[in-house]
Amino acid sequence: MKVLKSLSPLKTRTTLAGILMAAAFLSPAAAASTGGSPEAVVNTAVERTLAALEDAKISNQEADSILELIDVDQVAPFTMGRHWRTMDEATKGEFLDAFRKFARGQLRDHLSGFSQADVEILRTLERRPGDTIVTMKVSNGDGDEHLVSWRVTDNDGWKVTDIETMGLWFAIEQRAQFQAMLDKNGGNIRELISEIGAAR
Repeated sequence: MKVLKSLSPLKTRTTLAGILMAAAFLSPAAAASTGGSPEAVVNTAVERTLAALEDAKISNQEADSILELIDVDQVAPFTMGRHWRTMDEATKGEFLDAFRKFARGQLRDHLSGFSQADVEILRTLERRPGDTIVTMKVSNGDGDEHLVSWRVTDNDGWKVTDIETMGLWFAIEQRAQFQAMLDKNGGNIRELISEIGAAR
């Protein structure tokens, strides 16, 4: 992979949970305009997470603001794997709607109440044209440090498509979880849609 450029470190106060959850549950309605670079998307995600956490809780509107930075049209089908190809258009639409509710609920449940951490963008790597990894260092008050990598792709604008920490890519993990749910319920996609769409 090619290093695109060195960055002046971005340091701000946010939560490790905010970084992880803002991109782990990947599902907005449409990506917002956040600038012309992968770093701008990541910076905006951090800023919106910070703003949302000022009152220690996440509203639907705040969750949707964060989720606007994610490419649901690319990620949601990926989480369904081979099942996506067998779904008719109506079922796909129902799944996308349920997935958005699921993501919103995860943000509200998991962003609040976590200790603050220092965040610094370290580097940007190009995997191939239009497919970039932005890596952050996250440090908590106890001196623990973690690297968190955002995958950002250009699909009519830069949008987040996955996040990795401690060796786990979360879109891949979500796909495995959905597959396990389908294996358990005999491949009933509508039952899966009903379950993930029940988010508050």
